Amino acid sequence: MWSNFVVGIVVQAALAVAIPLTSRNPASILLYARDSNSVVASAPVFACPASSWPPNTIGKANEPQQPSADLASILAAVDPKRIEATIRKLVSFGTRHTLSTQNSTTRGIGAARDWIHAEYQKYADASDGRLSVQTVGYIQEPDGNRVTFATRISDVVATLKGTDENRLYVVSGHYDSRNSDVLDYVGDAPGADDDASGVAVGLELARVMSRPGYPVPKASIAFVAVAGEEQGLYGAQYLAQRYANSTPRVNVCCAHTSVVFFLSRCVLSRLFPSS
Repeated sequence: MWSNFVVGIVVQAALAVAIPLTSRNPASILLYARDSNSVVASAPVFACPASSWPPNTIGKANEPQQPSADLASILAAVDPKRIEATIRKLVSFGTRHTLSTQNSTTRGIGAARDWIHAEYQKYADASDGRLSVQTVGYIQEPDGNRVTFATRISDVVATLKGTDENRLYVVSGHYDSRNSDVLDYVGDAPGADDDASGVAVGLELARVMSRPGYPVPKASIAFVAVAGEEQGLYGAQYLAQRYANSTPRVNVCCAHTSVVFFLSRCVLSRLFPSS
């Protein structure tokens, strides 16, 4: 149930089939001065139009919206067992610590990265050209804190091409993990909930939404697995800078799938007690 609920939220945002929303976020009343004449009070909370969803008036109930036929079909195609299998596979790499080995095919962050790329590539091969996959990254030098030696930070990016080249939604999760010692890159760090679950949801969304039978979305959608999160958000920062430097510069909206961490923590803690 939780899997379909979470996926439903992300899919509705990602499809972007509705007219872009421009209303203010109702929660802004908590952030801005109540003076209606204030310039600050009239400023938008977020630059991304979709962040104002759902449009409403303070104190007025939102009207329920029925899912479209395409959305209902996508949700029906989501397989919770595949999500669980992906989580278990990522856990099987022992540790996905950012500083762990990148040369093994069975253990460490390098093995996890290559497996994630291969999974996305399988979906791309079946997408009739709708989905493309690349692994991008850079060498992070020691930072005097959580990165003790130079290491490659790699992000796996699977992009579902939309009709508007200037709009992009990023559905992200981080595939690196850690245990209680942030510098322990040898010991096991299963990271089932934080954040194999988020990566698993991204993979399942890409698998289903890239199928040729579904309409091409208006906005492009990047399903992203980033590294270096536990050591300082390095992978996410790198990717954000890449998008900021892109030509044409795209209007990026993000949906971080770490919401799964909160919604599924109880279930996952039973499956993987040490994660």
